[in-house]
Amino acid sequence: MIPSQLAGAVTGIGSLPYTSPVEAVRAIADCCPEIPFWPQLPQLSERETVIGQGLGILADFVEPRAGGYGYQVKPGRIDAVIEALHNSAGCLTPADSAGFPVFEESIKRPMFPSAIAVKGQIEGPVTLATYLFYRDRAFLADSSPFSAVAFHIAQIACWQIERLQRSDLPVLMFVDEPALCLDEAVSKGIPQERRLSALSSIFEDIRARGAFSGLHCCAQRPFDRMCVADPDILSFDAHQGLEEFFSSRSALEFLDRGGWVAYGLVPTSSDLSALRPGSIFSRWLVAASLARDPQDLAQSTIITATCGLGLLAPPAVIESFQIAADVGAMIRKLAPGTSQPTWRTGGKGEKRPPGSSPSS
Repeated sequence: MIPSQLAGAVTGIGSLPYTSPVEAVRAIADCCPEIPFWPQLPQLSERETVIGQGLGILADFVEPRAGGYGYQVKPGRIDAVIEALHNSAGCLTPADSAGFPVFEESIKRPMFPSAIAVKGQIEGPVTLATYLFYRDRAFLADSSPFSAVAFHIAQIACWQIERLQRSDLPVLMFVDEPALCLDEAVSKGIPQERRLSALSSIFEDIRARGAFSGLHCCAQRPFDRMCVADPDILSFDAHQGLEEFFSSRSALEFLDRGGWVAYGLVPTSSDLSALRPGSIFSRWLVAASLARDPQDLAQSTIITATCGLGLLAPPAVIESFQIAADVGAMIRKLAPGTSQPTWRTGGKGEKRPPGSSPSS
């Protein structure tokens, strides 16, 4: 069971705008100490992007496509690509994931004394296979290359779990699948059922290793597909899709069987000055009340931004997390039997608990 103390807790989707891994981890310790995550740093390196991290072991065999998105297998290297994917050990390296070893060391010190769980993340097989091409044909169009990609992603997830479990805390392992919303991601692609089956298998691997599985999709909200994949936690853009979520039969059935939700209620924007945590909470409360008992729903709720924050300026990141923390504190008060949140540093350096902002 996911720890009930996580009700109302805040975490990040993955990316942050820092170029220093140490600075990024410090920001995480300040902003989401209950569910810290290792930071992806796309402004540090192209290899730090979510697609780049999934392709780390293929760096010698692929190149950016000319005149299109994604990466093309170099001439004569397709066999080497398939072999590398099937032989993957799932290791992330400092060259493509500089924040991971710094995060590991920070756990040992410890920098996260209030942590209830730790979080990892990686791009999912559907999305990665949409970005990989051989002779201008996406890997998602062919069962064999797609299976190799899915195996590789499962290995990355399991490698992270093994490392993060050294913290002696529950591990939340998220798979990011924006391409899941596409009805026809590629011409004559493999069937949707095959894509969802591959995702389900990865979530089974995650659970078999004692971790909790999460599925994030910040594009259109394909709730039916997300629920068929059967993660433990759904993560989506709730700023755009909150009411749609609570009107989805699949989503309500997911909640009824004990699923958790990471609501992306804070938009990924450089200007959050018009947002009020109290208004965000009220919107969530009204929508939740129309679907189920909001007290029950509050007990399985995590708060996030709508997507990664890697393209924002650092001050906007701090503001985003603070708004999320304020909303989370209100939800935590609603959930019966949960402990009070830990204190965090306010925007002007003062110590205050989330939810105590005059703007809320």
